[in-house]
Amino acid sequence: MTIKKDLLEGISDVIRDVIESEEGEYPSEAVPKGTYVRSSRLNALGVVTDAFYSESYGQQIIIYSVLCLPNTRTGDYYLNIMESPHMISKELFVYDETEFDLTYYLMIPPVDMDKIQIYTTSGELM
Repeated sequence: MTIKKDLLEGISDVIRDVIESEEGEYPSEAVPKGTYVRSSRLNALGVVTDAFYSESYGQQIIIYSVLCLPNTRTGDYYLNIMESPHMISKELFVYDETEFDLTYYLMIPPVDMDKIQIYTTSGELM
């Protein structure tokens, strides 16, 4: 195997681990997996992949793992380079957000997370 293929398989395993959670651990009050959300902190659109309970200031809260999507509008690539020193708006990444830092798009049907497949292919990543 090549180093690139090993790396892609490792990334694929990590994403699958994030997407898959054991039954019974998903909070009953949480929005369904696959719900579209926008992070107010990052101003990024994403999809809920997991949720878990945490505690903040003595109160139980829900933390969502969000698969953030890159901003691909025409012309935004250059804008993102100038405004985002960490390049977070040009890459696909998973980020944990509290339930209070997200805007939920409940009028859009959730993504069926079971149908998402990660393919390890040779060639350049885009």
